[in-house]
Amino acid sequence: MVALIYFVILITVFESTHSVPSSSKLKLVIDQDGGADDAMAIFMALLNEKYYKGPKLIALTTTHGNVGEEQVFNNTQRILAVANRRDIPIYRGSNKALIKGSEPDHYFGYDGLGDNNTDTFKSIRAQREPAVVGLIELSKKYSGSLVIVAFGSLTNIALALRSDPMFLSRLSHLYIGAGNIYSENYKEPEFNAYMDVESYHIVANESTPDKVTIIPFSQILTYQKISKEWRVKVLGSIDTKIMQAQNRFEQKSLPVDDYWCLLDPAVMGIVLNEASIVTESRYSNNSIILTGDQRGINTNDFTTKDKANARVIYEVSKEPFKQLLYNLFSAELGSD
Repeated sequence: MVALIYFVILITVFESTHSVPSSSKLKLVIDQDGGADDAMAIFMALLNEKYYKGPKLIALTTTHGNVGEEQVFNNTQRILAVANRRDIPIYRGSNKALIKGSEPDHYFGYDGLGDNNTDTFKSIRAQREPAVVGLIELSKKYSGSLVIVAFGSLTNIALALRSDPMFLSRLSHLYIGAGNIYSENYKEPEFNAYMDVESYHIVANESTPDKVTIIPFSQILTYQKISKEWRVKVLGSIDTKIMQAQNRFEQKSLPVDDYWCLLDPAVMGIVLNEASIVTESRYSNNSIILTGDQRGINTNDFTTKDKANARVIYEVSKEPFKQLLYNLFSAELGSD
């Protein structure tokens, strides 16, 4: 009943605030590492495409991160099976960092999806081309209209940039969910950035503020912590196949913290509805330290656009994001 009341209140607000890129011709590729947070972000993109005419998701690429790449590939198939979208191509990507990486932290379970691998699904054959080739070819096919969203290690993106100097110029935009803004509260490397520090450095060096937006996890943690009660009793009570699968995927991570805050869905929320969610962005010379005891720490020199290499999301709003989540995941209830 609480969820139903919440839906009735929010649906009107959502219709007036929910925005998608102005051109329905935009195409979306998600470069991801197969965790429960990736699953939620993928579901968001698919639901937005289906019910709100958002950008079409044309491919998923896999990379190492939450789990090893082989498990990421398996998880990607499971996610698409839940969404009944086996038509989406999967390009298998990097299984290790360029030079030195880090080990998975198993925050979402050893299989990345809550350690409840009891669901059965029909397998999806990976594309012949590896992720780096797929990314480059898709950027050519959809030049000027391809949006790439990366929330995992940046190995695939770095390889694409180094393999094809024109790769970034052909994109409509690249969104990166990785890194922290170094402060008294955030002195440790962020997980995605630390998984392949050299790749992050390559991507930062090749970036331009017109093409690249970075969403640091520190800023999501600062401004977008959501109560666990809302996640479980409101969002989690939505009675759809997708939401109930998402609940199972998060069954290992939800008990860990006394709040709920995931980077990948936050990034996807910004991609789909930046106008309502982002309250401040800054231009920066963004980079990462490669050596010593500060390896993996991000650096930012906030400056003017003409001197910057990226736009960095600095402050976000919580309530519009909650509205977006609730309405996307409950959209199927209103379609009967």
